[in-house]
Amino acid sequence: MKKIIRLSIVAAMTMTTLSAGEEKVGADNSVRKIIAGVGAQEVVHGDDVKSFDEFFTKGKVSGQLEIMYSGYDERGSNATNADPYSTAIGGQLKFDTGHWNGFGAGVEFSTVHEIGVLSGDNDKGERAAMMVSSDGQYTEVSQAYLEYIQNGFTIRVGRQLIDTPLADSDDIRIINNTFEAYTAAYERDNFSILAGYLERWQGTDAGLVDESYAPASTDAWQKTGKDGTYFVGANYEGDLLHLGAWYYDISNTQVDNSMGAGIGNKSIYVDATIHALSKDDLTLDISAQYLNQSEDDSSGTEADIYGVMAEVGISDLGLMVAYNKRSADDDKTSLSGFGGGTLFTNMDNMIIDAIGGGDVDAYVVGASYAIGDVTIGYAYGKFERDATSTLAKENIVEHNFGAEYAVNDNLTFFAVVTVDEDKEDTGTNAINNSGDFTNVRVSASYNF
Repeated sequence: MKKIIRLSIVAAMTMTTLSAGEEKVGADNSVRKIIAGVGAQEVVHGDDVKSFDEFFTKGKVSGQLEIMYSGYDERGSNATNADPYSTAIGGQLKFDTGHWNGFGAGVEFSTVHEIGVLSGDNDKGERAAMMVSSDGQYTEVSQAYLEYIQNGFTIRVGRQLIDTPLADSDDIRIINNTFEAYTAAYERDNFSILAGYLERWQGTDAGLVDESYAPASTDAWQKTGKDGTYFVGANYEGDLLHLGAWYYDISNTQVDNSMGAGIGNKSIYVDATIHALSKDDLTLDISAQYLNQSEDDSSGTEADIYGVMAEVGISDLGLMVAYNKRSADDDKTSLSGFGGGTLFTNMDNMIIDAIGGGDVDAYVVGASYAIGDVTIGYAYGKFERDATSTLAKENIVEHNFGAEYAVNDNLTFFAVVTVDEDKEDTGTNAINNSGDFTNVRVSASYNF
């Protein structure tokens, strides 16, 4: 049987129906997020039960066990570290209760531990770009929520997994981002809407600091702004057309225990995809996106970002091309939010935000091919900023090579090689302040 491979490793435009009743909500539409999604943990919910006595006995246990190696070869004039590498093992263990009269609950533990004999001896804080915390381990109650699901409505309160354009799980390492949040959703036919408040978050992008090994001011849960983040979004998902619109009010950060100052802004994000062609062995999707960010409290986050993308599937071959343009003053920049972000040109490492201020052009082309249960892929990205009276020229190129082997529905092997080249030798795309580097990651994950 022929199948369409829609750039399952290096790019895709998989629009997920928005529903807080599912673990993941929003749209996955970037190179980075598809790499992150390979071997992702399956969403599991407890069964509907007829009595409170069955609330726990009819619950479901699920999780993921993963082992990953990540190593860096640092080059260039800014390289100062001794090629850090690390191997870690960890994952998630989750229990979902049954749903009684619409009410349910879930709790999840996430943990990761470095394997010392397979890791480098240099400063642990440098190891494998946040594979583990600075103490070589990390353990958190990553989810703990109560929820109510009835007639298309879902209300969820507590620590939870969220995937929206500017707040997402970004499970590109073993630990996913999760949020302390209040969310409410409604879904009917092809329409869905989600609104919520995000107070704190934890995970790879939040720093992986274990509160039991650090002062409370630097614990694992980081604020999403001094007064948190409010958001609302809506999606339409049809056979021929996808439409999405989101609004975020992200408060600035001027307190301890946060992701850093200069994030305050009001963001409007819209995207659209036309499924122009859909046949048994041929597809064509054309997509566009726009992000407007206006600063709050003189945060410096203020920009307009435009994007277009085209994807072609020809039997087992996938091809894509994408472009993003950021327009911003020299002293202003953009914010991809809490996680990997949603821009079409986001790579495994590079995103537009990595180039501080000013106008930026980003280009990505990619291809993937499936051979039985193995999929291989490649993506090329180029990020450019012209010199101005106050800013230096930037020219950064990234290559992503990926391979996935799905042994069965539970076991997946995955490898990615990321090569960054700073053509202007400015160090902007630094990992540990190295302008040029190669990162190799190899993982095996088992879902249960």
